[in-house]
Amino acid sequence: MIMSDELTAEQKSRIHHLTETAKLIRVFKAHYGEEAYRVAAKHFGEKALAVWKQIGEKSDDRSIEALIQYLWEPLRQEGFEYESIETDTGVQMKCTRCGLYDLAKHYGIEKEIFYHSCETDPYITEGFNPNIGFKRTKTLMQGDDCCDHFYYYKDKNE
Repeated sequence: MIMSDELTAEQKSRIHHLTETAKLIRVFKAHYGEEAYRVAAKHFGEKALAVWKQIGEKSDDRSIEALIQYLWEPLRQEGFEYESIETDTGVQMKCTRCGLYDLAKHYGIEKEIFYHSCETDPYITEGFNPNIGFKRTKTLMQGDDCCDHFYYYKDKNE
């Protein structure tokens, strides 16, 4: 359980932002139906694309390993637990604990946060390096046992 007196001001602000965003997505969903989820995913995805494009352009290393370093390593501090497995065709990430999922579950906003955050993953990858592909079949946010992000080089796997 998340105890508000144990949180920093930054964490409280992030929770407030996420819960208010989830409420807004719900209002739009009630008015516009399922299309609201797709619009939200596209909006947040395009924002992520722009941010990660800048990160990629500033980086000397735009490899899969660099993407994992920039994206995944800071998440350990937010309660994420995962393993990275190199394969012949790419890198398989298996995330078994997600701090964002824990937060969303606590507030009952998993579906909204899936469209706000999880659906940005392909945009992040594209922004960082358009030659890196992304596949995922499972997410904690959708009730699966893990998130199974797979990163690969498009020119090697097409």
